[in-house]
Amino acid sequence: MRPFRALVSQNVEFYVSEQGNIRGPVRLEAVRREIGGGAMKNPLFRMEGCKRFLPGSAWDPLSDLFPAPSPPDRPEGSVAEALPRDLAKLEPQARDKLLWFVEDTDGVMGPVTGAFVVRGLMTGRIPISSGVSLVSVPGWIRGTAVFPAALEGATAIRKRPLSTFTCPYCLEPVMVGSTNCLMCGEFVGIAQPRLGLGRVVGLVVLGLVLVLAPLLGGALSVRGEGRGAGVEIPSANAAPSPGRSAAPASSASATTSAGSTPADPQANPPAEPAPAAPKRLEGKVAAKIDVAADAETAILLPQGHVAVARRVALDVVDPRSGVVMTSSREAQSARVIERVGGALYALGQTRIGALEPDTLRVLRWIEPRTQLLPGAAAASAGLAIFPSAVDRSVLVVGTEHHVEIARFRFGGAIPSAVALDAEGTWAVAAVADPRPRAYPDAIEVFAPRTPPSAQLVRHLSLVDPVSAVAVKSGFAFAALGSSRIARVPLEGKGLLAAPDLSRDTCTDPVFVRAAPRTLVVGCRVGRALSLHAPATLAQDTRLELGSPVTALEISPSGDQALVATGAPSPGVYVVDLATGEPIRVDVTDEVTNVRFGKDAGSATAFSARARRVWVLR
Repeated sequence: MRPFRALVSQNVEFYVSEQGNIRGPVRLEAVRREIGGGAMKNPLFRMEGCKRFLPGSAWDPLSDLFPAPSPPDRPEGSVAEALPRDLAKLEPQARDKLLWFVEDTDGVMGPVTGAFVVRGLMTGRIPISSGVSLVSVPGWIRGTAVFPAALEGATAIRKRPLSTFTCPYCLEPVMVGSTNCLMCGEFVGIAQPRLGLGRVVGLVVLGLVLVLAPLLGGALSVRGEGRGAGVEIPSANAAPSPGRSAAPASSASATTSAGSTPADPQANPPAEPAPAAPKRLEGKVAAKIDVAADAETAILLPQGHVAVARRVALDVVDPRSGVVMTSSREAQSARVIERVGGALYALGQTRIGALEPDTLRVLRWIEPRTQLLPGAAAASAGLAIFPSAVDRSVLVVGTEHHVEIARFRFGGAIPSAVALDAEGTWAVAAVADPRPRAYPDAIEVFAPRTPPSAQLVRHLSLVDPVSAVAVKSGFAFAALGSSRIARVPLEGKGLLAAPDLSRDTCTDPVFVRAAPRTLVVGCRVGRALSLHAPATLAQDTRLELGSPVTALEISPSGDQALVATGAPSPGVYVVDLATGEPIRVDVTDEVTNVRFGKDAGSATAFSARARRVWVLR
């Protein structure tokens, strides 16, 4: 959906008023070029469907070229029920591109586009009674008066749908049966097509072929082996033959004997090098890179370059000059890039590309034939897991050879958030039953190394919505919609026991990460970061950030957290997990996601709205 929106945005035309002179319509790219070149001095803009000229900061296509507006105070007393006369007949195409402040339960949210407000009113995320304020125009107005389309067809019996799940991209609620998120437009693919007769017959024939082909091939191979003259087939556990191992051994022996007698290692032991101090992120901006309009995400490569995933290619960008050094179309349409051990995994529409980090060359394709969501990895254990809301399964990938080794299903339940411990012993998935309700309210626990048919996948209902999960030291940690964090012991082969610990955390938690010495919880409504002790779940530190947490990642060394917050005061913070001290990074954009590099001394912050990548050191 994003390339379509970008194309529509380029076709926007504005009338420009500058020092009493009005001209237009002028195409958006020409307006942006003139503003960037300093050719316009204090201009005002309007478009078809809007009768008033407004500053550029009030228009979403131009807002990134002007300073961010300050939010107004919350409305006191009555709220106006109608727009001013010159704005009363706003056309939808103009109203949706204007920026608005919205009265939220915790204060003032924004600025956000009119399209965002409409979707929020339709889904119930924004209360019907909320007021809105147009950027640069003082005063609060009833939101439903400005956006009547949000209530079209609404009657007294229309209720907010309860069958929703969390969008894995923007974390907003999505109704079950929707194929795209209303808030961000991303494909989530929950809708399940009905099977016709032709499709059923085709699936049955395909199943018979998959079953009979290996049996026929095995029979033919056994018949061929019987004709051999006593050829012995070595097993996987058989010891190597003496003939094969003798040559290397004799060569090594000859090399040793040709030299002088080696010195006694006990007499002069080599000095052990002092362990290097782990690298830390200082929170300094090293580079700011403008990227293409179809960019989806960015990640640092080992040599210091930046990989930018676009809908049509993967670009390698030099952070010092911002020049695209090379572009690869092998793994195009990648929406997510995950670092797993020494490789990068590019998640596309229906397959995964294992990439060589230096050149972005595809080492191997993994073909799950379904869309996958961001997952979890245990690099030291050689495992990665990825949930699929479309296939209603969790895929287990062996990262040593980049192959699918198992696929777990949970009786039709929809998996969302997943977690994996560092040893690869336990995996946990938050699941939702789409029939009575569709928000994740249970967890499934399984051993990813063991085939699904050889183990009992354990299920535990937690009653409250499960927004995020983490696994550490034989325990699962779940962030619940009731603003609590619960700990569930995983040891034992029987049924899962109820949570042995449960503590309050910040309001509306959406992230939970397990660091070596602490649990990190990020919240949206609470606008805070909460640090908990894993042993007792006691809250050690609570950081009030003033805005909802939109992205969170723990450093590879485990002693720092990189946090991004959204409107009304977007920011990026580096948090020392030992002391709880935050450092605000000088990033001015509203960041979509943050990613550490291969070590903890570098990171990237990506802004989808500003189409910009910030490189941090």
